[in-house]
Amino acid sequence: MSTSLHTHSCLSLGDSTATIEEIVGFAKENDHEAVCISDHGTLAAMIQSHKLARKAGIKCLTACEIYEVDDDEWRSDTKEYSQPRYHLLLIAKNNIGLHNLIQIVSYANTDGFYKKPRIDINRIKNNGWGEGLICCTACQAGRLSKYLTQKMEEEAWKYADDLCGTFDNVYCEIQSHNTPEQAKANRLIYDFAIENDLPYVITTDAHMIRKEDMKYHSMFVEAIGHREVGEAYIDCYMQTDSDIYNTLGNQFTKGQIKKGIEATTEIADMCEQVDVGLDNDNQMPHIDVPDDFFDSEDYLRYLCYKTFNEKFGHMNKEEQQKRKDRIEMEIPVLVELDFVDYLIMLSMIADECRKRDIPLGYSRGSGGNCLCLYMLNVTQIDSVRWDLDFSRFANIGRKGTLADYDFDVSKIHRPQMVQVFRDLFGEENVCNISTYNTFTNKVAIKDLGKVFNDKPDSPYFGQIPQELRDHVAKIIPVIKVVDENGEEIEKDVALKDAIKGNEELENLHKKYPAWFDSVIHLSGLPKSRGCHASAIMITPKPVTEYCSICNNKDGEVMYEDEMHSLMDDIKLIKMDCLGLKNLSVVDMTLNLSGLTWSDVDINTLNLKDEAVYNEIYKTGYTAGVFQMESLEARRMLIAAKADNIEDIIVVNSANRPGTKESFPDYCHNKLHPEDITVIHDDLKEIFKQSHSVLLYQEQALALLRYAGFPEEEVETGRKAIGKKLEAVMRSLKKKFKNGLKERGWLDEQIETIWKLLKKQSEYCFNRGHAVAYSLLSYLTAYLKTHYPIEYMTASLSLEEDKEKSAALLNELKRMGMKLDNPDINLSSETFTPDKENNRVLYGLGFVKGLSSKGYEAVMNNRPYSDFEDFLDKVYSKVDISDVNALIKAGAFGTECKIDCFRMYYTKRFWDKKIDRKIAKHPIKNAKKAFIEEAFKLGLTTPENKDNKELVVKCINQYRLENGWEVFKKKYCEGNELEWEMETLNTFLSGDPFEGVFIPNWDNVKDDEDGWLGGVIVNVKDVIVKNGKNKGQKMCFVNLDINGEMGDLVVFSNNYSKFSDILKNGKCVVCRVTKDASAKYKGIIQGVSLLSKYLEQTKTVQQKRGKK
Repeated sequence: MSTSLHTHSCLSLGDSTATIEEIVGFAKENDHEAVCISDHGTLAAMIQSHKLARKAGIKCLTACEIYEVDDDEWRSDTKEYSQPRYHLLLIAKNNIGLHNLIQIVSYANTDGFYKKPRIDINRIKNNGWGEGLICCTACQAGRLSKYLTQKMEEEAWKYADDLCGTFDNVYCEIQSHNTPEQAKANRLIYDFAIENDLPYVITTDAHMIRKEDMKYHSMFVEAIGHREVGEAYIDCYMQTDSDIYNTLGNQFTKGQIKKGIEATTEIADMCEQVDVGLDNDNQMPHIDVPDDFFDSEDYLRYLCYKTFNEKFGHMNKEEQQKRKDRIEMEIPVLVELDFVDYLIMLSMIADECRKRDIPLGYSRGSGGNCLCLYMLNVTQIDSVRWDLDFSRFANIGRKGTLADYDFDVSKIHRPQMVQVFRDLFGEENVCNISTYNTFTNKVAIKDLGKVFNDKPDSPYFGQIPQELRDHVAKIIPVIKVVDENGEEIEKDVALKDAIKGNEELENLHKKYPAWFDSVIHLSGLPKSRGCHASAIMITPKPVTEYCSICNNKDGEVMYEDEMHSLMDDIKLIKMDCLGLKNLSVVDMTLNLSGLTWSDVDINTLNLKDEAVYNEIYKTGYTAGVFQMESLEARRMLIAAKADNIEDIIVVNSANRPGTKESFPDYCHNKLHPEDITVIHDDLKEIFKQSHSVLLYQEQALALLRYAGFPEEEVETGRKAIGKKLEAVMRSLKKKFKNGLKERGWLDEQIETIWKLLKKQSEYCFNRGHAVAYSLLSYLTAYLKTHYPIEYMTASLSLEEDKEKSAALLNELKRMGMKLDNPDINLSSETFTPDKENNRVLYGLGFVKGLSSKGYEAVMNNRPYSDFEDFLDKVYSKVDISDVNALIKAGAFGTECKIDCFRMYYTKRFWDKKIDRKIAKHPIKNAKKAFIEEAFKLGLTTPENKDNKELVVKCINQYRLENGWEVFKKKYCEGNELEWEMETLNTFLSGDPFEGVFIPNWDNVKDDEDGWLGGVIVNVKDVIVKNGKNKGQKMCFVNLDINGEMGDLVVFSNNYSKFSDILKNGKCVVCRVTKDASAKYKGIIQGVSLLSKYLEQTKTVQQKRGKK
């Protein structure tokens, strides 16, 4: 059978609907010689395709359809792309070819990237990258096809000669498609190949699996790529030999077709099974062990005991011996698992971060459960003190897996930490990782519904408006699960399963079968690529020795393959460094307070500070406190009357779907210990940290050990708990039951504890993670208590979420502090503490409209005695927008804004820097025309017309005053509150909605009209691309409603009516059709400025007390 050499997987994003699994499955089912995925400009499918092909028992080729150009250094200053790009198919015939193909694709996606990944043939030839590669001339977008169909025979011959001089083998590519254009190209390519004694091969250029997938593929491309597909993809499916004969039967003889098919087998046989790394050992970066040590284990033991006296010298001998025993228990396990070099690597990273003053978190995940990591200063968690189970981090049952530790790092300092990786292990050995966003059910319903609604030839043209699409998306169910960090996330359920038993969805499916069937076929496909937020790969060899790379949006290199293929399949080492805003807040607070991290060492800090518990945790005043800001967390803290660190750890663990139900029992047992009952007395010791309530994964593991499970089987239980594997949990039950019976448990007791244990499979925090995050929470609460103005300053400076900023401002007021306008002399770039006046000053760097150049000028010329002094010092270094922003923000005081504007305007007028559209420039001499102008304007009388000095004075005064009125209208419209919102994104001197009556939104039902009042913080205009309103504008509006964000939309039928009002900073009241899927969401049907609304509702407002 033939081999499909030109096949696109769904990682040819937005262009193919064929998954890698489907492609390999088709090749296996149809007895293909090999499978070969050749995506556009990427090798992202390489590892997965080889893995699946190996499992299926067939050969896998590595290929890519690259974009080749005349000059890959060419760029254009215009938006339009005018340089021709041509397709070219390259297949690796051996490991040299694989290496070279990775280099080609990596270059094209980095240095060569412009709109698309590009490379020119000369670069390939000059670098010797053509060795080990088979070249096929690709589709109608290939250069050979273009030249031949445009009758450029000489260029075609020269091009073929270039290819032959660059690559090991060259095949002219004929495609099994039966469109007139392709048939013409096929004949010309065939004739060219025969005339020039070149081999030819037949491919299918597959973008889907089956011919009947064409309708779904067309919908997908139009929904994702926003482009019409026309006839471009006819016959672009995975074809059998029979399909090829039928398709090309009217273009070539059977013998000609047979030869082209046999060439696919010839190429497949020519290709060796390349090594993509599936048999790799762990790819640890090289770790240098000093010559003084026998091996890595010897060096690790030295590093662990090096800090022993520093950390435990103050303890008694018994406590010290516990730590020594723990270290000696951990090291053999780490050696057996081959984790030793990894721990040394972590130690190197942590040490270098400390040298560079990069703040790291106390621990993350199960790292805190390992005492050796504490000894290495990788974590700050003494696992013996906190009674943490080492097996949660490492145990013999994990043999063969990679070690995995995640760093938390100050968000501001994360780039510096990545640079640490590069400096330690080599710039070329460090790489970000791609992630792929998928076409979810809800997105597919909306996007595909829009295509069906807007296409004139659609069976549902004009029948699926946005309201219906949004409604259907809203009622499609999702599965709520808990991720590895204990956060609840939504996952798709198969739409065909969701429809069953749901009467509304069943009826909609019957009414719009094509729409729903398209979603069923297409949901789950990748639609775009992003960059993983925290994961970094660190390799012992340059990253392109393993896989191809591309650039992320910040211009940093990242692997095209996703994380699990890189880690699990080719054994690369991942290092997570998650930028944590709260660590940045702590770091800034310490700097503002004149403290260092050593001053608040969590291992010496007083964790029993009553003020912290009484002022923060017990009261629920936790705005800005790590992990405790949510309403649910505040309620739990108050309910538990949190007065010790274990309460904080419990809330951190229990505020998760899997364990939340146990929290009332914890509170009751804590507050009423006399009422505690246990299933069995032995549980008192196991559950001692949580008042006899099962909350932690470690407690579940302790139960398994107690029931007699060996360590390897405890690991099976850990996986079942951590990954929610209920089937595995059920398989453990029999052994669990027998083990407890041997300890004298009754059947009823066993059944009760088993039900509790099963509850763990829904997920609760491992205690190690909860301890680390609770200690960081305590530190933030401690700083908020004892350094309130510095802490709140830092929190405001670093908060990017508007709703959380509003909560922090409210907290600032509650704490008796004030947020004040920026001060031209006292404010820094960020918010600035003013302890003497118990206030926080707005940061000059946050003033909207102040340019970076203007900010530098202000800072470099301080102090200023008054506005006039400011103008004297920086007048020529700032522009009008800088001064406008500073005045409106109140940087020179709030009582003199108009006076400042007048002074600035006057100076610009006399310096002739004022815009002539605002004011004519002053004159020096009374020319005849000026005398006539003065007389005409009534500025002088006939008897004074010869008084030239008076004429000059009168005209200049007229121009000054007249221009001032124009200037005021342009720059000074609005009031104090509007100016604050315009420049500071908040109101400082008052609330424009205070006392205003607006009907209660909570009483409005879904799809009914109600009223929302707030401040517009963002308006995004978009052009309707399809349908009857194609080309018209609509917009999305974010409305700040009492510190919470409203997501509203204005459709094109209303856009022109409201566009003048919908401006950032405007206070408005909107009539909105409610969408109950979010608190403040809907369609705007009407808009009034607040002033207009008050005027319209004057009677009602007066009755309600608004004056």
